[in-house]
Formats: sequence, structure tokens, C-alpha cells
Amino acid sequence: MDDTEYLKKIGIKLKILRSLNNFSQDDVSEKLDIDKSYYSKVERGLTNPTLIYLKHLSEIYHVSISDLVDTKIVF
Repeated sequence: MDDTEYLKKIGIKLKILRSLNNFSQDDVSEKLDIDKSYYSKVERGLTNPTLIYLKHLSEIYHVSISDLVDTKIVF
């Protein structure tokens, strides 16, 4: 799997987690203290989230970082 495909799969997973938690992109970007457009790019697989953002996302969604980056696990 190439990097572009991997980032898209991570983005899909984040979108699923956001939906399961009834959060909007605004809610998540506010919690992360980042711009909504940046978070939108993460969910669309257009940018590579930093490890720190992944750490914060894992805390928001109550999952491990390894669960977030493992493309075999779908929530």
C-alpha cells in the first residue's frame, strides 16, 4: 500500500470514529485547537497528521494510537 492510500484509510477511520462519537469536524478541530480545514484534509487523506495530533485524537476517541494507525482495524 502506498502512502496516499494509507493516509486515505486513516482518514476514513477518523471520519467513522468522529461519526460514532456524534462529533462534527468543528467539534474535533476545536478539541485539537487546530483549523477545521486542516482536520478536513486529515480526514480526506490529503495531509499527514503529526504524532501529537494522533495522540490527542486517540484520547478524544478513547482508542490507542496503534488502533488509529492500523488499517486492518475498523470501528
